[in-house]
Amino acid sequence: MNAPTAPARLKLTLAQYRAMGAHGILPRGLRVELIDGEVIEMAPIGPTHAGVLNRLVHHLGRLCEGRAVISPQHPLQVDDHNEPEPDLCLLRWRDNFYADRHALPADVLLLIEIADSSLRYDSTTKLELYARAGVPHYWIVDLQQRSILALANPQGLRYLSERRLGPGARAALGDPGSPLEGLDVEVAELLGLPTVNPPSPRKL
Repeated sequence: MNAPTAPARLKLTLAQYRAMGAHGILPRGLRVELIDGEVIEMAPIGPTHAGVLNRLVHHLGRLCEGRAVISPQHPLQVDDHNEPEPDLCLLRWRDNFYADRHALPADVLLLIEIADSSLRYDSTTKLELYARAGVPHYWIVDLQQRSILALANPQGLRYLSERRLGPGARAALGDPGSPLEGLDVEVAELLGLPTVNPPSPRKL
């Protein structure tokens, strides 16, 4: 008697996933991404999420002009079973702004997800995917705690460096040698919070 076997889960390939969109199998306008061969519907974007994304595009676009391509909510082709659509990527500069292909993990300088209801997903499934793909810097903008979880140095399914940056901190965009070397930004400015200034020295 043969031992019972568990049913196999069919994983979609990237080609199959794109064909579903091209042939209308996936409804037009539905916010989905391909994660581990499965079509995942993304949570609706609320006003706070949208406002923070607009603010990130505005501030980081000005700061990184000529150094990086600002890519909001566009596909990132990770492998044959994964094509997420991060909230924002800062990509290596290309004069054609990636008009010929979607970005690959090797193109990414900094990847940002804005998390509210998706916080657990962004800090587990997405984190492991981006670390495995070798994305060098991953920020989770935590709308609940009004802070940024800045992750760097991917190894395996995790990041070796992890820092929680609150409104009084500045976040560096890149490592030495990166096109974004020397650039940083106030966390409060990115989140639309009152700037936290250090107290002025008291006069004697």
